[in-house]
Amino acid sequence: MPFQTKIRKARVVYSPFSAETMASIGTSLLDSIVGRIKRGENVNDAAAKALKAGRVTSRGKQLLGYPDYKSRRGFQPIRDWVSFVASPRGRMKVMAALQVKEASQNRVVIGFIDARCDVIAHINNGRERQFGVSPKDREALVARVREELAGRPVVSWKQAA
Repeated sequence: MPFQTKIRKARVVYSPFSAETMASIGTSLLDSIVGRIKRGENVNDAAAKALKAGRVTSRGKQLLGYPDYKSRRGFQPIRDWVSFVASPRGRMKVMAALQVKEASQNRVVIGFIDARCDVIAHINNGRERQFGVSPKDREALVARVREELAGRPVVSWKQAA
């Protein structure tokens, strides 16, 4: 008598999305998050707090602050995680390092692919929480998921007798 395997436990997992679909959903959420951060908004969809202005020395001289340096170089003087400092030795800028890291049928991981940028983002997020899913980001995510589910057939499960 040949050997036969006995199945004692069975688990059925249905995922309506492929890894590629989940990656595209993650990319749309990522675009929403990046757009919000570049507009200078926090995770509550409110304006982020202002950058620290320059200070006055003991001799009464006004020193420039970070908003002044950013506006002189043509950038918005807001907390938007965009740095005017040139990237030395080919290092990535923070917002360029924010990408979809991993996608499977069950989940999508969004994060920073460069360790240096990850540390910078962690410090910036400690000052003002900007990296995360805001209510408007969640609405965009739900709309994207509904769009993906719209053309799919409904699956019905019936117990076999």
